[in-house]
Amino acid sequence: MALNAGNVFSAHALSDYMIKSLPTEPAPQLRNPYDAVALLSHSCMLAVGFRLIGLGEGHSIPPASDPEEVQILPKEWNSSLSSDYAFRYAHAQSSLEYLVKVSRLGSKAVINGLGIGDDKVHTLDLLIKDFLSESSFPYSLPSRDSANDRAQSLRGLFISAGRLTDAGSLLKLQIIQKLAPGLHKEGYEDSAHAASQQADARQQGDPRMPGPDNPRGERAPHDPLRDDRLPPAAQPRPFNDPLAADPRRPFPAGDFPPPGFDDEYDIMRPPGGPGIGGGRRPMNIGERDLYPPGLGPHDPLRGGGFGPGGGGGMHPTFDDPLFGGRGGGGGMDPR
Repeated sequence: MALNAGNVFSAHALSDYMIKSLPTEPAPQLRNPYDAVALLSHSCMLAVGFRLIGLGEGHSIPPASDPEEVQILPKEWNSSLSSDYAFRYAHAQSSLEYLVKVSRLGSKAVINGLGIGDDKVHTLDLLIKDFLSESSFPYSLPSRDSANDRAQSLRGLFISAGRLTDAGSLLKLQIIQKLAPGLHKEGYEDSAHAASQQADARQQGDPRMPGPDNPRGERAPHDPLRDDRLPPAAQPRPFNDPLAADPRRPFPAGDFPPPGFDDEYDIMRPPGGPGIGGGRRPMNIGERDLYPPGLGPHDPLRGGGFGPGGGGGMHPTFDDPLFGGRGGGGGMDPR
């Protein structure tokens, strides 16, 4: 029966592939931890649909009669005295052949993979003591146990079932997904390919695509603590920003300030500002008489002191703020 159900990189699934790949002879089947890493690498390739076609580039294996069944490794698969291993694969979803080599380098097992013709090598190194119990080797298959019992005994070669799963996940991320991105297999998810597709969709303007901060792909509400832009419906009309600079006021007709004129005393400010009586300051009676006719910003000939709407001259009328504006527009007639 094909091992397609569930997560194909779980400890149980990988140990089943490992047990079914091991030849029963010669014993011991696994001489050292490097044999176990090579067998695990082969099982990870089988888990996503790769088919073994040879031990290295110059070796060939006849195809199995049933492609759904796990093919047993040739007896010489681990015959190298230097703990070097080579596997060549094909896949139904690709026209390339793939080569995976495992070698010993000090206390590490170094795994290299490439697509033949692509010439891009992908590498993963595993520190043996972090994953395997070295005291459990050499390992021989139990002769009378069932397949499940054998798989359980093989899982005991690793520090824990979690460590076996971790090693499989590293092989998936660093070797398989880089060798053949976008593979489709039940129980297998190419996380790198899926993340790339989601990033492309978000760049194209779909905010509902799932991501690290939005696993369900829901449209996030506006967060004023993260986004300082007000939504269009929330902006007042007209928009009034109290921190923004005041707009420049046009100069009154007939007044020509010199270049670079700074109005720090509000000489050019139009009437209507804050204070007692609005823009008219009743305590400053006579201030307009300081300006010669035709020169000041508030020309006394154009208002103030001599007619309605005045104020600030030496001759206040009853509509001046000094009287509360109750005069009804009376006053002197400049004519």
